[in-house]
Amino acid sequence: MNLINTKMHGEKGNAMEIKWLIQQVESVIGTSLSESVWQLQAWNDAIPNSDGRSSGPFRIEHRWVWLVERQQGNVRVLETELSQVTEAEAQLIQLLLSAARESSHMIPSPKRDDETRSIQLGEWLQERIELGELNQPLPEHYSMKPKLKGRMLPFLLNWESSGQGQALSFSKLNKLLKSYFGGEVILIPLKEDWLILLAEELFMSLREESEEAAETERDLLGALCQGLYELVTNEWVGGFHLTVGGTLIGETELASATLFLRQTLALGRVFNITDQIHLPWELKLERLVYSIPEEQRRQFTLELGDRAGLLQDEETLTTLETFFALDCNVSETAKRLYIHRNTLLYRIDKFKQETGLDVRTFNDAVLVKLELLLYKVTKRP
Repeated sequence: MNLINTKMHGEKGNAMEIKWLIQQVESVIGTSLSESVWQLQAWNDAIPNSDGRSSGPFRIEHRWVWLVERQQGNVRVLETELSQVTEAEAQLIQLLLSAARESSHMIPSPKRDDETRSIQLGEWLQERIELGELNQPLPEHYSMKPKLKGRMLPFLLNWESSGQGQALSFSKLNKLLKSYFGGEVILIPLKEDWLILLAEELFMSLREESEEAAETERDLLGALCQGLYELVTNEWVGGFHLTVGGTLIGETELASATLFLRQTLALGRVFNITDQIHLPWELKLERLVYSIPEEQRRQFTLELGDRAGLLQDEETLTTLETFFALDCNVSETAKRLYIHRNTLLYRIDKFKQETGLDVRTFNDAVLVKLELLLYKVTKRP
């Protein structure tokens, strides 16, 4: 064992260490071991109660299998035929693997261990979403389960790398989040997304510390998103999109809340292409329009006739969108567009002459707003 310790303390990577370990084991027990990589789902199916703490040995069909390392989406294993190794020898190999972990940089640090558990939770969540199992509790053997007690506020951050600058790392992002929120958060990687869970107690503390006593909860959530967006864009290069849940959730709502937030980001990117922060309560009408079957949306768009051409005009589109965003207030819209009030009224009257719709009236404004949304979602690239 001392020989193993001395050897493993060298300046070798994990691949070299495992290769050397395999060679030593093969020379001692007189049989061959093979190293392979399994998909995490296949591993969980074969070893349903394994949480990564045990190296094995596991009996899988006609083979002995030992867990070497859990990676994102995969696990590295050693394996050999049952007939080639006795149970005592299988236990010995497991001891050698454990010794190798304890005596080298293969053993995960607490920070790395946190990342591994978060990756495991993210993979479980992703699987639940793909299978449509949206209200499932986290299995008892998952080590993250104790951290999911109580209710939590979810954020979803999406990052599209520009190919420049440093990668978005778990450890650095986790550190930034703790500093920003002033306490522990749960960070869960989900492919291109990062799910951020803020404990109810910490959220309540932030609400109490809000500088404006009259600030609504939604105002606070919007401010938190704005601050978080500025934080990550100052650290990394790339396209970020961010949303937040409108309510606190429990453990069994994790998958459904994640799916809802993903849908919110998708809606925001379709309907508000210049925005990076997408708040679900500001996209209710867009969600309704998006739920209309595609064929019916296309039919409605065809019925627009000549109005469809107007909606492609940049000046008309900008004028209408700004007018609706400012609650059909003529004065405020003129200020936002940096035009004279009479110029805005001329544009509105011109639109009325060409379409027969006066957006200063409630019914026509609602109709044109819906037409804009339907045109966007139907003509999206």
